Parts: sequence; C-alpha cells; structure tokens
Amino acid sequence: MFKSILSRFKWQIFAATVLSVVGALAGIMMLRIITAQVSLIGAGKSPGQHAFLIFVGVVATVLLFSLASRYLLAKLSARVVYEFRDSLAKRLLSTSYAMLEQIGGHRVMAAMKTDASKLSDGLLMLPGFIYSLVTVMLCLGYMVYTSWELFSVVFVLIALIVVIAKFFLKRGFHHYMLLREYEDDMFSGLKTLVDGIKELSINANRRRFTYNQLLEPNFKAIRERSVKVSVIFTMMGSMASTLVFFVIGIIVFGSRIYFPNVPLEVIVTFVLTILYMVNPLQGVIDSMSRFSDCSSSYRNIESLELAELDDFHRTTEGEKKPQAENESWQQLTVRDLMFQYQSEDDEYSFHVGPVNAEFRRGEAIFLTGGNGSGKSTFAKLLVGLYRPNQGTIQLDDKVVSEAIDTHEYQQMFSTIFSDFHLFEHVLNGEGEPEKDEVIQKYLTDLELTTKVTSKDGKLSSVAMSQGQKKRLALLMSYIEDTPICLYDEWAADQDPRFREIFYTRIIPELKRQNKLVLVISHDDRYFHLADQLIKFESGNIVENLIPNKHKVAVTEAVEEEEMVTISV
Repeated sequence: MFKSILSRFKWQIFAATVLSVVGALAGIMMLRIITAQVSLIGAGKSPGQHAFLIFVGVVATVLLFSLASRYLLAKLSARVVYEFRDSLAKRLLSTSYAMLEQIGGHRVMAAMKTDASKLSDGLLMLPGFIYSLVTVMLCLGYMVYTSWELFSVVFVLIALIVVIAKFFLKRGFHHYMLLREYEDDMFSGLKTLVDGIKELSINANRRRFTYNQLLEPNFKAIRERSVKVSVIFTMMGSMASTLVFFVIGIIVFGSRIYFPNVPLEVIVTFVLTILYMVNPLQGVIDSMSRFSDCSSSYRNIESLELAELDDFHRTTEGEKKPQAENESWQQLTVRDLMFQYQSEDDEYSFHVGPVNAEFRRGEAIFLTGGNGSGKSTFAKLLVGLYRPNQGTIQLDDKVVSEAIDTHEYQQMFSTIFSDFHLFEHVLNGEGEPEKDEVIQKYLTDLELTTKVTSKDGKLSSVAMSQGQKKRLALLMSYIEDTPICLYDEWAADQDPRFREIFYTRIIPELKRQNKLVLVISHDDRYFHLADQLIKFESGNIVENLIPNKHKVAVTEAVEEEEMVTISV
C-alpha cells in the first residue's frame, strides 16, 4: 500500500531532497567560513567585513532552503497521511463482512485507533528525518574531504553508535510487538465492558471477574511493556548524544598524540561539524525509533488482510442501482445452497443447507425456527454477506456472481438485522440525502416527531429506545425503495400496536409495491399473513408452508389444520 502511495509523489520527494541537499551544503559552507575566521583570530588577524557579509548570505541561504524543504516535505507528509487514511478506509469498506467477522471487531478497532494513529504520526516526522539524514550524510562527506585520517576515527565511533542503536531498536521492536498484543486484548476487554455494562452493573461477581481477569492483567502488562519500550528508546537517544561528545573528546585529546601533523584548523572543523551534526543525528535516531513503531503498526494493519484498494472502485464507485435488465426480475431462486462456518480446529462447526427455495416478487416470506436454527445465517447468505460453499442464487435464470455481479445484486436489498446499526443520514434510492419534508411525513406516521427531527437529511438524534430505533431503521428502508426487503425480528421490540401495524399494514403495503418481503419472525399470531412460511431447524428447512392454502413440505395433518385456523 505504501509503495503505491509513495510512487505517486516521487517527484515531490526528489524536489524536497534537492532543497535539503542545498540547505545542508549551505550549512557546511557556513561551518567553513566560521572555521576560517577562527583560524584568522588564532593567527592574530581580524575577520574581514567582506567575509561577514558572505557569512550572513550563507546563513540566509541555510534558513531559506531549510524552510523551503521542510515546508515541501510537510505538505508531502500530510498528503501521504491523507492518502494512507483514505486508502485504509476504502480497503475496510471493501472487505467482506465474513472476513471482518472472522478478524474480530476489537482487532479492527485497535488497528484503526492505535496503529493508524501511530503510523500517521510517524509519517508526519518524515520532513525532519529527510532533512536531518541529508545533513548528517553531507557532514560526514565534508569530514572525509577535510581529513580522512580523523574521519576514520569518527567513522569507527559512529559505527559503534549505529550498532548500539540497532541493538536497542531490535529490543524495543520486540517489546513493542508484545505491547500491541496486550493492547488487542485490552480493547477486547473494554468492548466487553461497554457492551455488557448493564449486566456488569447488576452482577458483582461478573463485574469482579471482568476486571480481575480481562482488564487489570492487560493494564499491568501494558504498563510494564510501555515502560520498557520508553526506557529502551530513551536510552538509545541519550547514549547516542553522549557518545557524540565522546567522539569530540577523542578527537581533541587524541589528535595531538596519534595525528600530530593534523592542523589545528582541521581539528576545529571536525569539532564544529560534529557539534553541528548533534541535532540532526539526534533527529535521525529519534525518527528511527518512531519508524520502528510505524513498521510494527504497518505489519499489524496488513495482518488483517483487508481488501485491496481496487475493490473499492469496483464495488462502491460503480452503479448505484441494479442495471435496467436486472430490474424486471420476477423470481429469486435458491438451489442447493450450503454454508459452513470455519473452525479453528477439526471440531464440529455449524452449517446451513443444502437449502432449496423459490421467492416471487410481491410475496411475504416468513422465516421461523428456534434460536441457532440457521435462519439468520441463511438471511446473510441470501443478501451476499456470506459466500456459499456450494449452490447458487438466481434472479430468474441469471446466476448471482456469474451473470450478475454480487455487489450489484446486493443493491437490491434493504435490510434490518437484529444487530443493526442506525445511521444518522437518511438516503434515498439514489444515495442522496432525502428531503426533510418526506422524512417528516414518515416520522409522523411512525409517531416519532417528538423524538427526532431532520435537517438536510440528517437526523437530530438516534439516542432512543431499541423499538424506536427500529422504527427509524424501517423509515430508512422504506425511503431506500429497494425491490427486496429483509427484516430480522423487527417486531420483537415493538409494542402490540406497532407490531399489529407492521404485519397488517406495512408488509401488505410493501407487497402492493411489488416488493419481495422476507421477515424473520417468531410471531405465530401473524403467520397466516405469509405467502410462504419456512421453518429452519439445525441449519435445514424442515417445513415450507403456504398458510391457508396447501403444504409444500412434509408436515402433520393436525399442524396444517392449526395453521389454517390462526387469526389476528
């Protein structure tokens, strides 16, 4: 991902590097002028006014080019951070629901919050790092040009600094990776805390267990690892700074003994150059520690195996609605559809199917069955959230994923799952915010005008009871105006009156609009309103009834008689 991002800015990087080189060269010229004037003073001569003017010009050049390079690099790093965040969001949006479910919400949140932030912060250090690195490299080259004998000593000592820094980086990286594992576990524990706060507020034993087993151990481990990581990187920086002055001491005290022929001017040049290098060298070392964090954060993000960026352009920026040739379909057919959850070991994993069914436009299909019977899994298969292990879904005679693109097929659905998320913006069938007067009409019908209003298609609040949230979700589903509606136990949180309205008014109205309505329900009082009643058990259809008409699957005669006599 980073290679593709950086490749788009190679010329900007080149220009910024050239500016950095010019600024660093001007800095070295400034050192040469100072060294020459010190030699003159040492010889009892006075610096000339002409030399001072040149010095002022060189200082201005250093300031100008350093500011220009940092400005260009700052814009570049901000652009790279933007591209990274944009790419990450697009990849996340394009990743399949099944993959995200397998990864785990806590890992995704940890990557988006912690890793993405650290990676972005590290990228923002890029301007200082490039400028500092160029300065250090040119200073080293200048010392080679001035005296290769003294530079050989400096080189050995700097190599020692690099070896020490590499050792600390390796240790710091190891502890940082362990720290990230504990942070993943911490986010998982915090998610449990937030999601289960009602139960935890009541049950002291579970509250104690959650804190003692899921939270406190991770807090302590993170504290200990954070100290180690911080100490290691701090020690690396401190030792590097100290060793720099040790290098200066070696040059000052050892040059007269081991290099008696080296002029004093050269020694002064080396001392001033090394002092000039201190801040850039410290910047390089600090950046290396931050880039070590970036590297581990990048690995964590890539380990999620999110979708590629091209998938976003293919699945999101294409058609907003099904193509015209697919809008006239009349029948949705499921043939030998089967799905099995992945298991981490060889133990039994739940599976659904093979399922065979036919649904027609203008019908209301009720799916029923006990908890864990497979009806919700079948619903996710039907809308394309899960990819079947075998079997097909067909619109008339067109096979989904072959003759019809899966993502185009999904645009035909409007869904409200039991664990739905309520968005703040109400979008119409074109994907644009709906007009407020249209929203207000439906809010009135759903008796929500005292709870929420809308402005420019955005709801004023979504903080309300679960039943009221479901009514808002139904409003959004109605305005989206898709040919297939799927509602997973929508009426479960409604009062008796709205439950009656849902089954006797809303569903018939959707049928009159020639929509296919799929309802997961346990409300047997309204089963007689279904065109098909499909019962799941252990992942399979065990009954497929047409209430008040005839059976299309095996059932007892007594049960058929009871089905016919159900009334509102």
